[in-house]
Amino acid sequence: MARRIGIRILLGLFTVTAVVLLTFVLQYVVPGDPARSIAGPKASPEVLAEIRGRLRLDDPLWSQLGHYLGSVATGDLGTSYSHDRPVLSLILERLPATAVLAAAALTVELVLGGLWGLWEALRPKRSWLLATINVGLLSMPVFSLGFLLLLFFGYKLPVFPIDGGTGPAQIVLPALTLGILGAPYYANVVRDSVREALSSAYVRTAVAKGLSRRRIVTRHVLRNTASPVTTLLGMDVAVFLSGVVFVETIFGWPGIGQMQTSAFAALDRPLLTGTVIVAASLVVTANLLVDLVRTAIDPRTASETP
Repeated sequence: MARRIGIRILLGLFTVTAVVLLTFVLQYVVPGDPARSIAGPKASPEVLAEIRGRLRLDDPLWSQLGHYLGSVATGDLGTSYSHDRPVLSLILERLPATAVLAAAALTVELVLGGLWGLWEALRPKRSWLLATINVGLLSMPVFSLGFLLLLFFGYKLPVFPIDGGTGPAQIVLPALTLGILGAPYYANVVRDSVREALSSAYVRTAVAKGLSRRRIVTRHVLRNTASPVTTLLGMDVAVFLSGVVFVETIFGWPGIGQMQTSAFAALDRPLLTGTVIVAASLVVTANLLVDLVRTAIDPRTASETP
């Protein structure tokens, strides 16, 4: 078990290091002049030269890379061009809002997808209506559903506020947007796991002992669906962090996704790359924690190759 955790930590560090190198390259791929975006379109050449010198933009590429890696290793993600504040402090201010949104959306996914998958698994034939809805949701982009919910429940039927913020009423629509689109994945996993468990030998033994159907499902079948659902949960972290960029922008939710969009529009390269690095670190950490939880639920996974 210790060897498995050690290998996962090393792989996670390798992944974060690769992301850091990619973000350095990203700074040169994103079009625009950082000095011009800071000083404005009417800045003199002298002012632009001073800003480039302060930001080390005129240094050789290898020197800039060394300074960048050293700063990231010490937790310094740079200073935001548009906010003139440390990038890490800006991200930490927005991170709780994104975490709350992800938790609410995850609750929607688990409840809706779990009940959906369980209902389909216990039926002798699959519902064609639910199958059609499943395919439709899997094919729908996140921003399309977000705009539809915003149109109907924000404008046509003004049930929920659309003025942004982090209140209980403001979180409903963005959480539903992320949760509804993720529910089919959980429904498929739960359905397949439950059907596999129902056809297993231990379930036949439980039936032979005269146990009730409810007890068989709750005590034996659902327990065996926890491991694959937990695995999907770890993969969902990356999906959430990519989906919140659109959802937070659509609904005005003040999280790191909305800040990332603003940083891209303002050519704020340190803030943009900083959000990417923090997101990659969160994904690696979440997958490690999920792997530990999965091992605690099902000790047989400890013998699997990382």
